[in-house]
Amino acid sequence: MKNPIGVYNEWGKLREVIVGILPDDAIVPTPTHMGYAYLDKATLALLEKHQGQPLKELAPELVKGTARQLDGLAVAYEKAGVKVHRARPLTGDELRFGAELAVGGAPVYVRDPILVVGNHLIELAIKTPYRRREIFGIRELLERRVAEDPRARYYSMPQPRPVKPTPACDGPGPFLEGGDIFVLGKDILVGNSGLASDRAGIDWLQRALNPEGFKVHEVALTGEWLHLDCIFAVIRPGLAVCNLSGLAQGLPALLKDWEIISATSEEAHHMGCNTVCLQQNTPLVAEEHIRLIKELEKRKVDVVSGFRMDIVSQWGGGIRCASHPLLRDV
Repeated sequence: MKNPIGVYNEWGKLREVIVGILPDDAIVPTPTHMGYAYLDKATLALLEKHQGQPLKELAPELVKGTARQLDGLAVAYEKAGVKVHRARPLTGDELRFGAELAVGGAPVYVRDPILVVGNHLIELAIKTPYRRREIFGIRELLERRVAEDPRARYYSMPQPRPVKPTPACDGPGPFLEGGDIFVLGKDILVGNSGLASDRAGIDWLQRALNPEGFKVHEVALTGEWLHLDCIFAVIRPGLAVCNLSGLAQGLPALLKDWEIISATSEEAHHMGCNTVCLQQNTPLVAEEHIRLIKELEKRKVDVVSGFRMDIVSQWGGGIRCASHPLLRDV
C-alpha cells in the first residue's frame, strides 16, 4: 500500500509526523477564555494590548526563537529516521475567516486540530475561536495522504457555533482537542479541565469509535491545565511521567499498575511532560529538562535530546503539542 496512515498507540515506531511552524507574518491573537485561565500574565498582557498587530514588530526575538526551535524539533525527528511534514502558513483569506469574532491563528501546535487513531483521521473541534483556522495549514497534506490510503477514514466533528469569545466563555461545544488525547491500543484517554475538551466532545468520540471496539476514558484535570499532555507522558507500556497534582480525581484505573515518574508543577508548566516517543522506551525530551531526563535514564530509558523548546513553551505548548504522528508501526 502506498503511504498508509495509522496510529495505534503512543509508542509504536514513529514513521511519519507533522511538525508545526510559526510564520514570519504571524499576528497577535485575541485573548480568549483559555488564555485568561492558562497563559502567564506577560503573555496575556501582550494579547490584550496588541491583538491583531504583527508579532515580529512587538517581539522579534520571540518569533525568531520559536521558529528556530520548531525547525530544531523537525531536525531531531529527521535524524531519528522519521519522515517530517511541515504545516504551511495560513493565507490572507484563511486568516480573515471568522476574524470578526477573534483574530489570529498560526499552525504551531498541530497536535490539537486533528486526531489519527487506527486508520481514522478526524478533524476535531477546538474551543479557542482563532485556533479553529489552524486546520487550514495542514488540510491539503491530510487530503493527499488519505487519497493514498484506501483504508483511511477521514471525517470531521461538528464545528462549534460562532460566538464572540469572552473571559468567561468561548462558546458552546462539543469540543475535543488533540492535546487531551492519548491512544493506548483500544483504550483512549481524554483529558477534561474545562478549558479545552469537554464531556460532549468525549461522548462524540466514543460514539464515533464504538463500532471498532474503542473505549474512551475521561481524565478529569484541575482547572490550571489546558490539556492532558501538559501533565502526562507515556514512555513505554507501564511507565509514564505525570504531574499528579494536575489530576482532579487521581490516576485513571487503566494506569493503576503503571510506574509514574513524578513531575513538579513547574516542570509541567515548562512542558517537561510534553514528549513524543520515537519508539517504545525512546522519547524525545528537550534538553532543558535535566532532572526528568536523569529520572528517565535511571529507568533504562533511551532519551533523545540535544535541542531546546523553552521559547516554544512560552506559548503554552511543547514537543507533543507541535507534533502529530501520521504513521506508527503497529
